[in-house]
Amino acid sequence: MPEAPFVPVIPAGGAGTRLWPLSRRAHPKFLLDLTGSGRSLLQQTLARLAPLADRAPIIVTGVEHAEAVTAQAEGLAGPRARVLAEPSPRDSMPAIALAAALVEREEPEAVIGSFAADHLIGDEEAFARAVSTARRAAELGYLVTLGVTPTRPATGFGYIEQGAGERSTAGTTGGAAGTATAAEGDGGAAATALDAVGARPVARFVEKPDRERAEQFLAAGTFSWNAGIFVAGARVLLDELAAQIPSLARGVREIAAAHGTARHQEVLERTWPQLTRIAVDHALAEPLAAAGKVALVPADFAWDDVGDFAALARQLRTSPPVGSAGTGEPDEDPAGDVQVLGTADVGAVSSTATVYGSRDRPIALVGLEGISIVDTEDVLLVLADDRAQDLTRLVAGLDGTGHGHLR
Repeated sequence: MPEAPFVPVIPAGGAGTRLWPLSRRAHPKFLLDLTGSGRSLLQQTLARLAPLADRAPIIVTGVEHAEAVTAQAEGLAGPRARVLAEPSPRDSMPAIALAAALVEREEPEAVIGSFAADHLIGDEEAFARAVSTARRAAELGYLVTLGVTPTRPATGFGYIEQGAGERSTAGTTGGAAGTATAAEGDGGAAATALDAVGARPVARFVEKPDRERAEQFLAAGTFSWNAGIFVAGARVLLDELAAQIPSLARGVREIAAAHGTARHQEVLERTWPQLTRIAVDHALAEPLAAAGKVALVPADFAWDDVGDFAALARQLRTSPPVGSAGTGEPDEDPAGDVQVLGTADVGAVSSTATVYGSRDRPIALVGLEGISIVDTEDVLLVLADDRAQDLTRLVAGLDGTGHGHLR
């Protein structure tokens, strides 16, 4: 079993504009129960990680959401979560790096794992096994990612390509404990060390592809979906970040050094706005993969980032949804063509739809295929599933049409 203590890190940010008007600036996606499970996506994430954590998880969220995040985290099983409030959005790398710097200050040998607050995961036992494997690979000095086995040529996800064993030369910065790692030396030894713990080298990360490329990736059998899960030694991550973006690593370490002191707020407010705004994929994963310093753990469990209403409809039209008990196999009952989240009174004929709402007025559907309906107190949205990605254009224009208060 891994010896270094494990600290989950949960970046909880983003506006979730593709799920508007359910997701709003003041109450974003990760605070919502989008599948009728009785728990928000954040609460599901915390519950999933509780059995794996050796220390309290760290949630990094915006100042405006810190109170709601703290309230949702209270009362859950496992160590009580620590909430770090970032003054402004700077994307995922500064959030993860700040948590890593705090962990490094307290326990330099610890391993952290970054897990999005708003994803759905099925088969939590398989998830736990994959994270355990990732911890062991991280102790060899790698940045480790979980690669989800693709089930369709999805164009809404990034992909990870596995590399040949001889490409792997990672670990030159040392393992989580700062000792020489099995990855040092020739690439063959590194590949053997990875194979021994159940991980594989990564060749590259690929941005969201078009349909043709996605089909090629699926046929190749060497590509995984990028679930945005990263595991690494806290010190390893920051040392690698210092090599890529020195000012960012220096800044979060300065903030962490002042944490718990009278200077903390002043240092945070002065330093945070100067940190490079960048995603962890671009800041670390991509350049480190090119250097042979990224490992992949194959993850054979159902996963979805619930990025838009089409993805959410796909979840609600399974029985039961991913992340709840059961198989997650499609519901073949024709009566299941219309799924309702909430207490809306819906009558339908020859329709395939998902309906979100709890208003008193009945909703009637006739001859509608593949739509989502969201009925709130102040907005009625009717959206075609195959145009779900276009919702961001509508939301982006709300300010210009005098409806910015609805965001």
